[in-house]
Amino acid sequence: MAAPEEEAAAASESEGGEGGDEEALKRLEVWERRGDLAGEGARPPGEIWGDSERGAWDHFMAGFKGWGYLGYFGMEVGVTWGQGWGDFGGSLPVPLPQALVTDLYRFRDALPPRDAAGDPGHEPQDPLVAEMEKTLKLMEEIQVSPEGRGRALVLRARALGVAPEVGGARAEQVLGHALKLDPALGAAWRQLGEQRWRRGDLRGARDAFGGALQQGEDPEARRLLSMALRAQGEGPGAGGAGPSPGGGALRESLAQAEAAVRCDPRDGQSWYVLGNAPRVAVFSRGGRAPAAPGAALAAYAQAERVDPAAAANPDLHLNRATLLQYLERFQAALEGLSRAAELAPGWDEPRKRHGNLLEFLSRLCGLLANRGKLRGKRRRGLAGPVPLPLLGPLGGAGGPRPSPISALRPGPNPQRVVLGRVLFSLAPPGGVPYTVGLQDGGGAVAAVTVYNAAPAWGVTVGDALGVPDPLLTQHQHQHQGQTFSFLGIRVSSPLSLVVNGKRPPGSALAPPRLALSNPSAPPEEATPPGAR
Repeated sequence: MAAPEEEAAAASESEGGEGGDEEALKRLEVWERRGDLAGEGARPPGEIWGDSERGAWDHFMAGFKGWGYLGYFGMEVGVTWGQGWGDFGGSLPVPLPQALVTDLYRFRDALPPRDAAGDPGHEPQDPLVAEMEKTLKLMEEIQVSPEGRGRALVLRARALGVAPEVGGARAEQVLGHALKLDPALGAAWRQLGEQRWRRGDLRGARDAFGGALQQGEDPEARRLLSMALRAQGEGPGAGGAGPSPGGGALRESLAQAEAAVRCDPRDGQSWYVLGNAPRVAVFSRGGRAPAAPGAALAAYAQAERVDPAAAANPDLHLNRATLLQYLERFQAALEGLSRAAELAPGWDEPRKRHGNLLEFLSRLCGLLANRGKLRGKRRRGLAGPVPLPLLGPLGGAGGPRPSPISALRPGPNPQRVVLGRVLFSLAPPGGVPYTVGLQDGGGAVAAVTVYNAAPAWGVTVGDALGVPDPLLTQHQHQHQGQTFSFLGIRVSSPLSLVVNGKRPPGSALAPPRLALSNPSAPPEEATPPGAR
């Protein structure tokens, strides 16, 4: 990865941009000292300023009552209590940049959710953009010390990032200026990475997050790097500096998430990101990561345990529900989707998935009860035992023992094989799992859920299907007054099956893929509306 100085230069190659930002850079001058307001010998504002200025001070302080920002004064702009205050340039002091930015984001969070079909940031008289420009104007009126100029620019970029469609390019330019002034600003590197991610430059984002880590330990940068690695699909080595020998994106992503947790074990967001890392491994490796689901669920639970705010994160509930659905824990998945929808009323995704899962379970139970809705001669033709030669490579001496569904026990059934006829096939939205209704020779039925099947592969009604080493589950799920009860047999690969006496071709197996809903969106942009 390029050195921080080189990155800073690259980030600020195209200067000029918006006139307001250039003007703001020119206005960053040294504050004039007007007295010591902290430490021994501190004097109240009335002893330094006149009556009008004292009234302005009282007005200023009242604006922060109950906000808890007094401890942040100066930390973000390079002025401490012991350094004193400078000239605000008017009778009414302007709140410091940190408070202005915080207030701007509170304004954003209080806005009603936008229509998903709209174009945020480009609507006529967009209230968020108007508030952003107002905040930027106020920030221009504040003068800071030379040592605080870089941090002030980071805050300005943060304000521009509230409406990324409008302010994203300007924010990236401002961050370039900040890093030219002080390449050791970890916050500037983090924000630069987010801006690059937002415009689709995942490699640049990864390098910027690595640049933040070069300045010192930073759990937020590690979380962001972990997420970018999963999205990019190519892992760096230690510190984000290059490819990891013998490793990969998922392995390094998990390592970064673990390091973030070690930095602060009480940070629920770090535990949440740690949960997402093995969760992605479950789907990208086609289920060939048996320990990953348990690790992900444990991390999600720990996030809620150590940080009450994590329990109100709709992303956590949605991602956990996705994993629970994959594990066929359908009742818990439905509850998680309901909770995500409750926490984010303006977010359509959890409600859509909740409806899709309910419909899938309802249709599945109905098809099993009605034997695929087959009637008359067609139904009678599929009844009765299936000839054993249709076991193909699973038949003969030394092969698994044919067993009816009723003879199976919950859990694994090694050295057994179920042979039956296909009654129907069902694919939920997204195609996973591909589900087959199977009837054995005795008339018992079960749902065979086949994972990692290619979209083009499938079976037809009447096919003879052999399922070796069946993994049986007695499903019993209740949700919103509905009960879903059925026998299920889980199959991890279509290649383990036998269809009409033959193994499926290799093309029946879907290649492993990284399941990301929006790999080009940075974390903040991917947050559901109304749930930031």
